[in-house]
Amino acid sequence: MSPNQKAGWRCYFKHWVIAMGLLLITAISCSLMQYFLGIDIFWFIVFAFIGSLSLIFSSLFAWLQLETGNSYFSTVVFVGFLNVYLVLYIYLDLTVPIDWAAVSAGEIQLTWYQKMVRSDLTFWIGFLFPFIFSVVHFSVRSRTAKSKN
Repeated sequence: MSPNQKAGWRCYFKHWVIAMGLLLITAISCSLMQYFLGIDIFWFIVFAFIGSLSLIFSSLFAWLQLETGNSYFSTVVFVGFLNVYLVLYIYLDLTVPIDWAAVSAGEIQLTWYQKMVRSDLTFWIGFLFPFIFSVVHFSVRSRTAKSKN
């Protein structure tokens, strides 16, 4: 392995460790919220689900950060945004009151807010934001560098 390849792997690994470490904290926080605010037997499922998603996300995001040449600080900021988003989403999902019996009986309709909090799309969109921010950050940085030359 050449020195450049070793340096590339080291940078990839640092981005991966940063992302995975922050998301592991999120997985622990979300599983604790599930334990204390929701049905306590599902905490392990929440931890395993978010942990496995974190592994996949960290691997892909570290590669993107390496390819775009973004800094470790940007990895912390972008993944930190995802962390806050996921913790807030899980908290709202557990605390927004919904009378499912009345909804299924047709007596009431879910509000827009309740639909948004309960939507699977809302959960998955959170994982897109760090990728979008990373590419936009790279584009802005590239244009700034071109305009200086």
